[in-house]
Amino acid sequence: MDHAGCRAYALIAALAPPLLAMQTRKSLIPHRRDVNRTLQFTEDGTFQISVFSDLHFAEDDGSDNKSRKVMETVLSSEDAQLVVLNGDLISGEAIQNANSSSIYVDRIVAPIIDNDLPWASTYGNHDSEINLDPEDIFLREKIYPNSLTQKRVSNSTAGITNYYLPVFAHGASNDATPEFILWFFDSQGGHYPIDKNYNGTSVPRQNWVDDSVLHWFKNAKANLTSTYGGPIPSIAFVHIPVYPMRAFQLAGVSPSKEPGINGERVQQQGYGNDNINYDSQDSPFIQALLNTTGLVATFSGHDHDNDW
Repeated sequence: MDHAGCRAYALIAALAPPLLAMQTRKSLIPHRRDVNRTLQFTEDGTFQISVFSDLHFAEDDGSDNKSRKVMETVLSSEDAQLVVLNGDLISGEAIQNANSSSIYVDRIVAPIIDNDLPWASTYGNHDSEINLDPEDIFLREKIYPNSLTQKRVSNSTAGITNYYLPVFAHGASNDATPEFILWFFDSQGGHYPIDKNYNGTSVPRQNWVDDSVLHWFKNAKANLTSTYGGPIPSIAFVHIPVYPMRAFQLAGVSPSKEPGINGERVQQQGYGNDNINYDSQDSPFIQALLNTTGLVATFSGHDHDNDW
């Protein structure tokens, strides 16, 4: 695996009344309660998100330290209102002790907490392995008041990180109409933890967004539209990309129009998992996204050598 520290992106959006403000650095204190958990546009109408994908902590201390330093540099330079950890926080195959995930979660979120910023996560295929249960990652995240990560779908095949976060106008109350919605989806993949395997063998998980999540997504959109009188602009985060990304790549990525690294095959949902062949498993999710009025963009990780 090519693990060059981490992949960090900063997104500045000036959409709706748009899209992340760094404050004084403080030490890692899990019980801090002064983080503002209500997401709002800044006074000048911007909302900036710093996105980190495929951190892959636990492979070796040297790489982890480099990743942490990149995070520190980005967060001390950007004016972020939110940090998104977009999957593969930890390399589960490198975990030997099923009880050690908390150590790595603490290390990953330390730079975020030092900057008094909230964060929201999706989980990736490497976040679920024989000795790594994504439920443990989630539970550890939730000891921190900075964590906005949620679990909205309880179905056993849904994964963990399926939820949405509203972003409000500057100074608005929580009962105001959101200006923007951030959707988060769990594309799963990897393998079931050992206590959920058969006879201690490695059992692969489906690596696409589950149908139960799509049912929740449809209802959540309908509820938001009904409550606020119409669709709200939104963006979506999911670790594993969908097939249209691969189709776009096959059609030809233009360095002038789509600048960035184009170094590997897009591995879409449903592709490349153990004993599972791609058979349009992501089509229902794609259609659900296409049916989302006001959806501006989707953001994924997974492919380390692609950034366009």
